[in-house]
This record gives sequence, structure tokens and C-alpha cells, in this order.
Amino acid sequence: MDTSSIESLKLVRKTNQDLLNFFNDSYISKLEQVQSLKTEDFELKAKIDQLIKTLDVYSFKTSTGHNVFSPFSVDTTSQQEKATQIELQLKELQDMQQTLHLQIKEDEEETALLKKRITDLSTSNRHIDDLLTEVTEEVSTINNEDTTETDGPDTDSLTAADHGKNILRLYQYEKKQLADRIQSDITDVLDSNSHKLDVLSWLIRSDINRAKVTLEELTSSTAKLADHVDELANSLSGESDSEEPVWNHLEKLFQGYRDEHPECGISYDINCADYAMNIPGIVATYLLSITKDIMNNIFVHSNANKVSIKIYLSSKLIDVYINDNGVGIDNNYDTNSPWYSSLHRIKEIIYLLNGTLKIDGDSKTGTNVRFTIPLE
Repeated sequence: MDTSSIESLKLVRKTNQDLLNFFNDSYISKLEQVQSLKTEDFELKAKIDQLIKTLDVYSFKTSTGHNVFSPFSVDTTSQQEKATQIELQLKELQDMQQTLHLQIKEDEEETALLKKRITDLSTSNRHIDDLLTEVTEEVSTINNEDTTETDGPDTDSLTAADHGKNILRLYQYEKKQLADRIQSDITDVLDSNSHKLDVLSWLIRSDINRAKVTLEELTSSTAKLADHVDELANSLSGESDSEEPVWNHLEKLFQGYRDEHPECGISYDINCADYAMNIPGIVATYLLSITKDIMNNIFVHSNANKVSIKIYLSSKLIDVYINDNGVGIDNNYDTNSPWYSSLHRIKEIIYLLNGTLKIDGDSKTGTNVRFTIPLE
């Protein structure tokens, strides 16, 4: 099978899901309708029981034994007329109850049929997801083999020792970048605040108004410093919220990019085979990190006005495809780009995760990035 087969399966899966959503809505609506009818039946039964009790009072079976003080012993004709009216009302309510019972029975049969359809569609979706996972893995394997044969230097052309050296160099580079940020974002601000405190101690005794202004500056600077510290702490941990699934993080990430870069025309499709699956935290963290690096490269270098993202998540495989219609990429990017570039970082992270990476493109088709990460 090829990519078109995967797209066809996804289309079938989407159609099935649309049907499933429709039947789910119908099922819930029908259940509510049945419950409403049963409530109506309960109220109707209460009225019928009340009328039967009332009829027993008004029914005139024999004159013997009636209390002479009873109002019904005075005018038997009126009593019989009242009993006749009650009997008519009772007959009408009983007919309504019978019709209601038939309606409830029909609705319950429809509900059972809807439930069966929902079960069948859910089973069908699971089978499609399994097949889609197998086909995606098969196509990914074929693409990976093609990449190895036709592309320039890639992860397979390097030894484990080469990868190890690259990873250590990148790690050292990131430590230096972090040290520079600490110097600029924290140390310099602390030095500036220390100087302002010295000035403040003098102004308090000489110019109270200028002292107030300086104090406000210190308060604002301290708040910004706290933000910088939080940002650095988050960048050091690099972990996503373990309580929230990775597809939610991806959804928020792309929505944020849409707001920040409306000129790029970002569209995305996140297809999750099983929303109950548990993706390892370390994989989720670096899936987000890799995706951010690729998107930032697009924003900085591509000059694209259309970006398409497709992500497939299953219990066995993560498959990500990102295309932009920008200026393309140098076929020799692996050797021509600086060793510390984000593309090299992506390459080594995917190597550590035992995944595959393919990057290609030109000025006509833009840039295509595809990477997979196995989960088993």
C-alpha cells in the first residue's frame, strides 16, 4: 500500500466517525425521549389511580348500607351522572395510556437498534485503526528505506560514536546558550537592581518623589525577573504537563501559532487512533520540542504563506508530516548548515528515540519534513 491508501483509510475512518457521532446524538436524544414518555406514563397512572378511587366513592351499587348522612344518599341521580363522567374520563386516560405504552415500546426498540449500530461502528473503527497503524508503519518503513538509498548523509550513515559526539556537542552548546541567557536575563538585572537600591537609599533622605519612581521601577524589574526565572526553569525541565494528553498540547500549540502567524495560513490534522492510550512522557516532551523547532524554522527561513501539518498518533507509532510552500531547503543542508542548528538537534533526538527523519524540498514544492517515532 502507498500514501493514497492511507488517505483512503483515513477518509473511511472519518466517515465512520461522523456516522458514529450522528448515531450517538440520536441515541441520547431517543433515550431522553423515552425517559420523558415514562415520566408522562407515571403521571398518567397516578391520575388513573386517583380516578378509580373517586369512582369507587361515586359508584352506586346498592342503597343498603349507605350512611343517611352521606350527600350521595340524597340524590342518587346526580351521583350516577358523576360516576358516568368519571368512567368516561377514566376510559379516555386508559386509552391515552395504551397509546403511550405503544410509543414507549417503539422508541425502546429504536433505541436498541441505535445502540447496536453504535457498537458495530465502534468495532469497525477499532479495526480500521489497527489496519491504519499497520499500513502507516509499512509505508514509513518503505519511505525510510528510500531515504537511506537516495538522500544525502542521514542518521544511518553515522556510527553510534559519531552520534554520541554530536549529542555531547549539542548538549554543551545548549548549556552555553543557557548560561548566556542567565547572564543577560538574570545577572544583569540583579546588578541593575542593586544599583537602583543604592540610589533609592540616598533618594529616601533627599528626594521622596524620585524615590517613589525608583521604587516603582524596582517593583516592575523584580516582576520581570520572576518571569525570566520561570521561563528558564521551564526551559530546563522541558516537560509537558503530565496530566494533559499530548494531542491537547499539540492542539494548543498550533492554535497559538495561528494567532501569532496569520500570514502563514496554518492548517493541521491531528488523528489519534485511541484517546485512551498513554504516550510516554519523555516521548511527548520531545515530540512537542521537535515540532516547535520545525515550526520556528518555517517562520524564520521559509517565507511560506501556507503550512500543512498532519500528525497520526497510535499505540505503536507517531507519524508527523509538515509541509510549507516556501523557498525550499538546500539538499545538502546536513553538511552546509551549522552543526549547532536546530535541524541537527532534531536529527539526534530522533536517533535517540529510534525514529526516522526525512527532509527534502525545492523552490516549487517548498519543504517537506517527515519523522516517525516508534512506541513499541
